[in-house]
Amino acid sequence: MAFRGKNAVVTGGAGGIGLQVSRQLLVAGVARLAIIDLQDNLEEFVKLRAAHPTQSVMIIKMDVANKKGIEATYEEVKKTFGSIDIVVNVAGIFNDKDVQRTLLVNLGGIMNSTLAALQYMTKDNGGNGGIICNMSSVVGLDPMFIIPVYGATKAGIINFTRCLGNDKFYQRSGIRFVTVCPGATMTDMFTNFTEKILFPETSDDTYKILDRLNKQSATDVARCILSVLEKEKNGAVYVIEGKRIVPLEIKQLWTGKEPAH
Repeated sequence: MAFRGKNAVVTGGAGGIGLQVSRQLLVAGVARLAIIDLQDNLEEFVKLRAAHPTQSVMIIKMDVANKKGIEATYEEVKKTFGSIDIVVNVAGIFNDKDVQRTLLVNLGGIMNSTLAALQYMTKDNGGNGGIICNMSSVVGLDPMFIIPVYGATKAGIINFTRCLGNDKFYQRSGIRFVTVCPGATMTDMFTNFTEKILFPETSDDTYKILDRLNKQSATDVARCILSVLEKEKNGAVYVIEGKRIVPLEIKQLWTGKEPAH
């Protein structure tokens, strides 16, 4: 995908990986960028606009868990931009103690944003098609006992996005879907980590695990996400680890066929 002149949306773009993706998209030449986030980061937003004066940067304060709010947000973006070509869904939280909020933001938010974007991107509704990239995590692939709720939401994102990344749907909609699964990344997620886990008695084990993890920067993850967008491989799932993109070959385990007699 050529980014120059395209219109993009990033959820969770006020900080961490989302902010870095926003920066990289602007550097790559997108014409218009909408950042959707519940958090404010005015200082960074001022810097973004100052660094890219000829590009439009739209900031919308909205909770991705708010389905009607997200639908209204995409309607506003469509009216302002005219079309939407790229969506990168990064918004997410970590707090396994708040199960409901984690489900609503991490999995519900990805679904809300993706489905709202579909209405305006799909060719069978007058859109141009495009690409939607949803951010999961390596813990959505491999269980990690200290974060079962967060891990479950990330596993759900992978399956949701792979279901949509089907060639039959692409032929009708013109939209490609990809999933990225970063390894441990230095963001605010690690702040007060043990206060947000379900089982405080595992705190010692948790710190040992966190210390051993190879951590990467949000900037490196963002660069990899842009590389994934350029590949445009519908239905693909990638691990992002140590500045590298590793495509996953996920085998079909259930064939749906009657057992042989």
